[in-house]
Amino acid sequence: MGRHLIIMTTTLRITSWALVATATVLGPEATAGQIGASDKPRRQAYQMLAGSIPSGVKEVQPDKCGLHVIASAMHHRRELTSGQKTALSILQTRPSLDTSIVSGMFRVHFDTTGLNTPALLDSSHARIPGTAFAYADSVASVAVFVYNYETSVLGFPPPPSDGSLGGGPEYDIYIENLGVGLYGETIPDLDVADGGTCSTFIEIHNDFSFVNPPGNRGLPGMRVTIAHEFIHAIQIGNYGFWWTDIWFHETTSTWIEDVVFHGVNDYLNYLFGNESQFQTPDLPLNTNAFIFYSRCIWCKYLTKRFGGATVLHIWEAAHSMMPLAAIDNTLQTRYNSSLSAALAEWTLWNYFTGPRADTAKYYSESPLFPIIAETYYALNVSSQQVSESLPCLSGTYFGFISGIDTVTVALANVNTSCPTGSANFSPFTLTVSKTKQDNTYRAIAGNLFLKLDVSDPSQWVTWDIERNAVGSPSVTEGTAYPSPFLLNQQSAVYIPANATEGDLTIYSSGMGLVYHAHQQLTSRAGQTVFVWDGRTSGGNAANTGIYVFVLGLGNRTVTGKIALVRK
Repeated sequence: MGRHLIIMTTTLRITSWALVATATVLGPEATAGQIGASDKPRRQAYQMLAGSIPSGVKEVQPDKCGLHVIASAMHHRRELTSGQKTALSILQTRPSLDTSIVSGMFRVHFDTTGLNTPALLDSSHARIPGTAFAYADSVASVAVFVYNYETSVLGFPPPPSDGSLGGGPEYDIYIENLGVGLYGETIPDLDVADGGTCSTFIEIHNDFSFVNPPGNRGLPGMRVTIAHEFIHAIQIGNYGFWWTDIWFHETTSTWIEDVVFHGVNDYLNYLFGNESQFQTPDLPLNTNAFIFYSRCIWCKYLTKRFGGATVLHIWEAAHSMMPLAAIDNTLQTRYNSSLSAALAEWTLWNYFTGPRADTAKYYSESPLFPIIAETYYALNVSSQQVSESLPCLSGTYFGFISGIDTVTVALANVNTSCPTGSANFSPFTLTVSKTKQDNTYRAIAGNLFLKLDVSDPSQWVTWDIERNAVGSPSVTEGTAYPSPFLLNQQSAVYIPANATEGDLTIYSSGMGLVYHAHQQLTSRAGQTVFVWDGRTSGGNAANTGIYVFVLGLGNRTVTGKIALVRK
């Protein structure tokens, strides 16, 4: 630890809420009034705001970052009760811990005893006693790496100095027991107007033992958290704390985790959640809710489509305009595109994931992604009409089944003039027909015809995507078909494999065992295939959902996913 300056401090811990009811952002002369982070009031304050503020943002585990709680509280400050205002003041007050080390531009604060004491994890993910300094040293080393990557490689400016807050000019990171599920949070030192800038400090968890999958527990979870939180510090310190558009802060910060630490892939947790882009694509892009973590793929789309500096350029524009305007302005002035055009194209990209992935055209990690939620209609009559409504800046997907073919229509409302955070639903009527009834219909894939009735056609985009019939040459080993598998309408799902026999194991999305059997492969459309009839080993019909299959083929395995729809 020779390269660090180690500082021991004696602090006054205040546990009475009455004593901290008037707490404000503290200057260096007010350290005796700081709140001991190991005491309950700090976590109680967070839980009070997370559970009670009238924001529409709710606490869902795992909650990657607490910044949205601060942002929502600031946005709704006038509506907060006196207790909630006190809670906000407590969170904006820097915690006081007994030890700190200094490395480069960072000061890492931690306790050596008590609830907050950090620890490394062993191979069983249990805390290793006596490793508080080793953990803090790892935090400091990771912070220096993240600083260099995000500033020197990605081109972002460092966050501004906080003067002597925290004990010196260094940027302050506080290691605490944040409770199960909260990775970290970046907290502004000042109350600023929407779009204002100020210095910040970071709090991170003291062991990350709760992270899933288990391989990301401990240091991997810590690494992506520092990458996530430090870019928040850069955003708030240089470009603006857009607390009415916290979605853009969280979308870009979750994206940057995978840029700086590509192998951790913690962001995948949020892609498979119930409140994800793939489950709820009909929520507006600028929704300030839990979906914003999964929308890191919006930044993945932007950087692959327009270049690695796209997100940086958008944040530079966000210094003088709100995020949606900054995206639109940047795409128009630098990339000969627009927010509307990009959103329409993104709607298409989000279809080609999982077994449909095309890593050359779309996301490089798209085979790891779930498939998009889709509503299916059997085209048993000459035409099918769908009348619904869709918010601005969102999309929806409909599958029309005709014989052995399925044609997906992806519909996007690309109206960019909606107020921030407003659903602003617009009605539409979509008709798919087997015949061209009149000139208002256009030909689409699958020898079908489509008509879209909306008030302003310029604000809508449709994509039509045909899935090849069973036995198409495009089907490769480990790609299940038909996709989706419509239980009770189709007899089985087939999984091609270059083998004569093997083991087929089916798991639920939560990795619960559903089906297992050793099979002699059969021939279908010139390929050898495993066959699953959509039933469990006990003979019950499987529920609608995404299933993971594992093919045991002697000395190798093949894995993939099956989308099953139970009609």
